[in-house]
Amino acid sequence: MLILKPGISYHKGKHAWFLSTENTSYVIGVDVDTGLVLNLYWGSRLVTFTDIDLDNKLAPERSSQDPAITSATEEFPVFGGLRYGPDLLRIQFESNKTRELDLVYKQGELNHDKTELVITLEDKVHTACSVRLRYRLDIENDLVIRSATIHADGEETLILTKAHSAAWHIPPPANSCERELITLAGAWAAETQVQTHSLEPGTSQVLQSTRGIPSAQAYPYFAVKDQVSDGEHNDCEVYFGSLGWSGNWAIELHTDIQGNVAITGGMHDRDFEHRLNNTRFELPEFVAGFTVEGLSGARKCLTNHIRDHKDISLVKDTKHVAPVLYNGWEAYDFRVTFENQKEMAQKAANLGAELFVLDDGWFHKRNSDNAGLGDWFADSAKFPNGLKPLADHVHDLGMLFGLWFEPEMVNPDSDLYRQHPDWVYHYPDRTRHLERNQLVLNITKKEVQDYLLERIISTVKSVGVDYIKWDMNRPISEAGSQFGKTVWTEHVHAFYHLIEKVKEATALIRIETCCSGGGRTDLSILKKTESSWPSDNTRPDARIAIQYGASFIMPANSMSCWVTDSPNDDPFTNIPISYRFHVSFMGALGIGSNLNGLSDSELKEYRGWIALYKELRDVLQMGHLDWLVVPTSKPSAYTAVTQTSKDNAAVVLAYRQSSPFWLPLRPIRLRGLTACALYDVKIWSRDPNQPAFTGIMSGSALMNKGLDLPYLTSKAYSSVVAHLVQKAQVVE
Repeated sequence: MLILKPGISYHKGKHAWFLSTENTSYVIGVDVDTGLVLNLYWGSRLVTFTDIDLDNKLAPERSSQDPAITSATEEFPVFGGLRYGPDLLRIQFESNKTRELDLVYKQGELNHDKTELVITLEDKVHTACSVRLRYRLDIENDLVIRSATIHADGEETLILTKAHSAAWHIPPPANSCERELITLAGAWAAETQVQTHSLEPGTSQVLQSTRGIPSAQAYPYFAVKDQVSDGEHNDCEVYFGSLGWSGNWAIELHTDIQGNVAITGGMHDRDFEHRLNNTRFELPEFVAGFTVEGLSGARKCLTNHIRDHKDISLVKDTKHVAPVLYNGWEAYDFRVTFENQKEMAQKAANLGAELFVLDDGWFHKRNSDNAGLGDWFADSAKFPNGLKPLADHVHDLGMLFGLWFEPEMVNPDSDLYRQHPDWVYHYPDRTRHLERNQLVLNITKKEVQDYLLERIISTVKSVGVDYIKWDMNRPISEAGSQFGKTVWTEHVHAFYHLIEKVKEATALIRIETCCSGGGRTDLSILKKTESSWPSDNTRPDARIAIQYGASFIMPANSMSCWVTDSPNDDPFTNIPISYRFHVSFMGALGIGSNLNGLSDSELKEYRGWIALYKELRDVLQMGHLDWLVVPTSKPSAYTAVTQTSKDNAAVVLAYRQSSPFWLPLRPIRLRGLTACALYDVKIWSRDPNQPAFTGIMSGSALMNKGLDLPYLTSKAYSSVVAHLVQKAQVVE
C-alpha cells in the first residue's frame, strides 16, 4: 500500500490530488460527469489514498429548490447556472452580453518536485476564457497557498466585476459541537481586537475594507474553531486563513443549515471592474491551514510562514533579529532640529539603542501637519547642512539611521501640489476631501512614481539611511484616475512597485510598514518588509490587547513594540517602567520616550531593561509565542501571560494590571518543556539588574505544579520576566 509523503500526490484512477503537509491533508478531485473541481477533504493528515471515500460526485439533489451545484464544495465557484451560493468570479462577455460562466476542468499540471499544482478551468463555449488555479504548500507550517489567474486569450473582451482568489470548505465538526468565528476588528489606536462570532446556520458574515488599504477596522484574517473555552490550546480544531492583498478586500463566510461553512475571499468588488482582452489578470494569494492545536497552533503556523517565507528578493535575512529602535517623535514631534536630534541620538546610544529614527518634521516647511508633505527635501532651517551630518553622527555612535516618509500623500500647502495639482486622485467636478490636511497622490501615474523614487532613493543614498518608516495617514477617496475602476488594484500594484524599486536601488533597505498604526498589515506587505507598526497607541494596558490580536498575523520580530512615557495622555495613571518594558518585550523593542524628561535613575533602569532584552531577544523574536492566559480584565486573575520558546530555552512574561483585593495568584503552568529535564530559572520583577528569584526546577514541576509568581500579588501594574534554560543533566 502506497504511503503518502508530504507534497502533492495524484490518484489517477479517481482523478484526485492529495495535498499533504506534515500534519494535514487537503484533497481535491474532478467530477468527470460535470467537469467540476471539488474539495473532498480538509483536515488531519491522511496516509493512504484509501483513507477516505473518494466520491467525486455532486451530492444527490434534495429538491428543485436546492440544486446540487449550489451546495457543492467547488474549489472555484462562479456566477452562472443553478448556483445560488457564494461565487468567486463574475464576468460579462462583451460580444453577446452574457453575464454567466460555465467553467469546467481542462487539465491539471503537477511540477517535477510535486510541490505545485496548476489546474486549468475553461468556459464551455467561450474557450478563450480560462482560469488557472495554483496550489502550493508550506509543508512544515501545514498551509495551503492558493491563487488564481484569469486568462482572456483571444479577441473576446471579458469584463470582470468580481474576482476572488479562492473558496475554502469546512465541514460540520464531528463531535457535534458548535463552531465560532474569530476575527480581528478595530479602529485607529484600537487595532486587532479579537472578536468572537457564532456561526449560526443559515447566516452569512462579511469581513471587509473599502478604504484602499487593509485598514484598522478589519483585518484580512479568519479563524473558525470549536466552541470550547478560549480555544487557545490542544484538543481544539481550528481552520484559519489570511489574504495577501494591501488594498480593498473581502472575506465572506456562509454557513448552511447543516453547519457546512464556505469561505471566499479576495479583492473587494466595490467599484471594481477590469476589462481583459488578450491578456491575463492575477489574483492575490489566499493562505489557509488546519490545526488540532487550537489558536496557538494557528498562530504558530501563520506567523512562522510569514517570517520564514519573506520575499527573498526584497528582504536580506529572514532570520535576522530586529534592532532596538529609538524614535524621538514623542519628544519633539515637528520641532526636530539637527542639534536636538544630535543630542537625543547620544542619549539613545547611551541606553543601548541600535537604530535611531528621525520621524515626521524633517522636510521642507514641515512645522505642522498642514504643510510640506510631498516636498521631500531636508528643511534648511532645521538642518542647515542637510541630513547627512546627523546620519554620520548616528553611525559614529554605532547605530543605524532611519527616516520617516509618507510617499503616497501630499499637502495642498506644498510646492509639489502647487506645481502639480493634477497629481492627486480627484474628479474635476467633485470636492477634494482632506483628511489630516492631506490628499492622496495618484501613484498610478508614471511621472508621480518617478518623482517619488528619485526623492526617496536619492535621499537614502546621499544621507546614508538604513531604515524607512513608510507611513500612510489617510484612506483613498475621489479615486479618479486614467485607469477608471481598476484604480483600486493599480494603486496597490504601484505601491508594491515603489517598495520593490526602493529596495532594489538601496541594497534592500529595511522598511517598516505603517498606516496611522496598523492600517496596512496583511500577508503580502508583511512578506515584502521587515517590520510593522501595530498601533499608534503605546499604552501598555491597551497594547496587551492589541498585541494579542496582532500576534495572530505578525511574527514577533516584525511587531514593533515601544516603551513610551507613562502614559503621557493620562495624568491620573502611572505605569511603572518595568511594566512598560515587559509589555514591549513581546516583540521588536523600541523606545519612544522623551529621554530629556527622565531622571538618572530612570535612565539607568531603561539601560538595564534594554540590556536584558538583548540577552533574551533571540528567544523573544524567533521563538514560538504561546498565550498561557489570554488578556482579561478580571481583577483576581492574571491580565495576561505569554510563553515564548525556542530550542532549549523559554521566556515567560506575566502581567497583572490591578489587584484591588490583594489576592494571590495560582502558579502558572508552563507548556512544551521537557518533563524530565532540569531548568535554570531566573525571574525579574521591578529591577533589571537584580533577579527576584534564581533557582533550578524540573520541567515536570513547571508544567504541572506551575511557576509561582508572588511578585504580582499586591500592586497594580505588576509584571515579571522569567527566563528558563534547560540544563544538560536530566532528572534520574
